[in-house]
Amino acid sequence: MKKWLIRVLSASAAVIALLLAVAYWGLGYSPKYLANAPSVATGIGAKLACSAKYVSGFNENKIAADIKVYSSILALLNYQYNDDRKTVVAALGPFARSASFQQGVGCYLDYKQSDPRKSIAIAPVVAPLAAWPKGDVVFTIDNDIQTNLDQMLKSDNQQGHDTRALLVVKNGKIVAESYAKGIDSSTPLLGWSMTKSVNSLLIGQLEMEALVDVDDTNLFKQWKDERKAIRLEDLLTMTDGLAYEEEYDPGQIATKMLFQSEDTAKFMKKVKLRHTPGEYFEYSSGTANLLSDIIHQRLEGSNQQDIVEIYDRFFRPLAMSSVVLETDAQGLLMGSSYMFASARDWAKIGQLMLNKGELNGHRFVTQSWVERSITPNSSENKGSYGYQWWLNKGSETMRWPSLPKNSYAALGNREQRVLVVPDEQLVVVRLGWSKGDYIGDENFSTIVDWFK
Repeated sequence: MKKWLIRVLSASAAVIALLLAVAYWGLGYSPKYLANAPSVATGIGAKLACSAKYVSGFNENKIAADIKVYSSILALLNYQYNDDRKTVVAALGPFARSASFQQGVGCYLDYKQSDPRKSIAIAPVVAPLAAWPKGDVVFTIDNDIQTNLDQMLKSDNQQGHDTRALLVVKNGKIVAESYAKGIDSSTPLLGWSMTKSVNSLLIGQLEMEALVDVDDTNLFKQWKDERKAIRLEDLLTMTDGLAYEEEYDPGQIATKMLFQSEDTAKFMKKVKLRHTPGEYFEYSSGTANLLSDIIHQRLEGSNQQDIVEIYDRFFRPLAMSSVVLETDAQGLLMGSSYMFASARDWAKIGQLMLNKGELNGHRFVTQSWVERSITPNSSENKGSYGYQWWLNKGSETMRWPSLPKNSYAALGNREQRVLVVPDEQLVVVRLGWSKGDYIGDENFSTIVDWFK
């Protein structure tokens, strides 16, 4: 980051205003960027630090190192942790924001208005003393595969990829799992946008119970214009045509939604149409949060009732004892970004898909839903995305050229992966905090080769 910004952030408020004006005229930063930077930076810091501390259990040095990966401005944040209240304040010169932890719903940014999340209570998910995936007991480790996986994780981190968990499921059994120092099989790790793929399964449950139809239109009463034509399937495939960009500079729509809006669904319902629905793919965390709002709408309860029902109908039957799915300030589950789970629990999501919607004696979605979820969309520009799942097929070039064409995955920021390779009856989970691209095709194809 430019030296001027460091001076800005350590100066008084009056000096900051002067230097921001200089930055605008001399360095080309827009007024929108400069006006939003302090709020976004402290919001990112407080939210991520709170979750890392009180959900994942990381130490404060590790947390600060993780957060500054996103931008050098974040290295200038000062954190204050209150372990009694389980709150975090992130400060940047005179600017500060706070985030709070609540059992069951994780962390969220604090706003001055009333906080409906305080009334939400969720009983912990307790996994039975049974073999994975019915429980959390693993006795199916293959020693040779385990040795190979341990070496892969070590090699990853020697190359700077910061891999924290690698887990391999073959034929429905965990055959190897490796963890970085300070992380184990029970550590809840942030999946970022892998949450979107879980969100899709929650919509699929509603369809199975005839509570939604993918051809539904008129999705929100606020959409009285051409947005009335947007179908639920358009949202699922991110071909809704809304004027949203997944850009994370201060002042952009994505940062405003995630770090400056207390009601993410209300924020997204104001976004206008840019393309004809169904024709153009545009990756959108905002669209995923609209899907979350639809889930709440169709369950038709209070936030407390809806969230308890979601846990009871989905996470408890899956015995996902580590899961934490965080909410926005209004208690809406953040289907775009904020699910935490252990590698073992993330693997259950992949196995559920591989089993075509069934696991642990329960059917969660129909076989048809799974098949449609991994079918390329019909957009003009990018077909390799299904119902919130990334596909190896559907575009001119495959995402993983060395893997079978029908492979697919949940993907998340910092290179989170739940990869499903149906031809090999294989699920691979990779969790970490990579600064750059992960060597996914190379490593995943190597894992496939271990079984040949």
